[in-house]
Amino acid sequence: MIEAAGSLNRAALLVRAIARGGTEGAGLAELVAATALPRPTVHRVLDMLGEIGWVERDAASRRFFLGQEIHALGIVAAARHPVARAAATELARLVEDIGQTVYLSIRSGLDAVCAARQESSARIQTLVLKVGSQVPIGRGAGSMALLAALPVEEAEAIVAANLGRYVAEHADFDEAAFRAALDEARARGFSSHDSLFTRGISGIGVAVRDRAGYPLAAVSTAFVGDWLGPEERARFVVRLNEAAERISARLSAGRPA
Repeated sequence: MIEAAGSLNRAALLVRAIARGGTEGAGLAELVAATALPRPTVHRVLDMLGEIGWVERDAASRRFFLGQEIHALGIVAAARHPVARAAATELARLVEDIGQTVYLSIRSGLDAVCAARQESSARIQTLVLKVGSQVPIGRGAGSMALLAALPVEEAEAIVAANLGRYVAEHADFDEAAFRAALDEARARGFSSHDSLFTRGISGIGVAVRDRAGYPLAAVSTAFVGDWLGPEERARFVVRLNEAAERISARLSAGRPA
């Protein structure tokens, strides 16, 4: 039983590490570094995951990706997730209102997972997340909104745990600017940043809270930084806040989308 539990934990570590790679997947050396597992163990567990269709290896690049079987499981899980169901109508309404693609992010441990993406009909769009993609909590507007809405001690523990990942994923990561954006998000009740993680890209995010005020998810949008003036940004903040409040109300009332 102990050995089985250990194998399950190792498999979970590898699946999460591959998921963080998104559409770029992950190489063997990257997985060894990310999980701190011995290389032979990583090989063995990946072989096992490949046999059940949870992991696939691209023949050309030799990189690992999540397989179709786990993708199918994810679709089923997302479809029944109460936050995603409650948010569906509001995300569609929000896209029509602001004319930009919007996202719903939920927490998974130290990560924020994109649970839904509603695309706008605009000819040029800023698509920063795909459904199922994972980022360290704090990276991106929605993720930052989640972080800022958490109790300070809990949020600081997450930042400490994720700091190395922020730096590893962004060579020019500025911790002082990151902490200033986090403090500002706490004070204002929403996140708003410019080029914090991706040059030229701005974002706005608002947390979706439960009855006690604890963050369950976040709604957000991203756009090219110089596209919007101050008045339009302020309008986006209002609309995102309204959408987040309506989603929270649906959850509290136990209503689907």
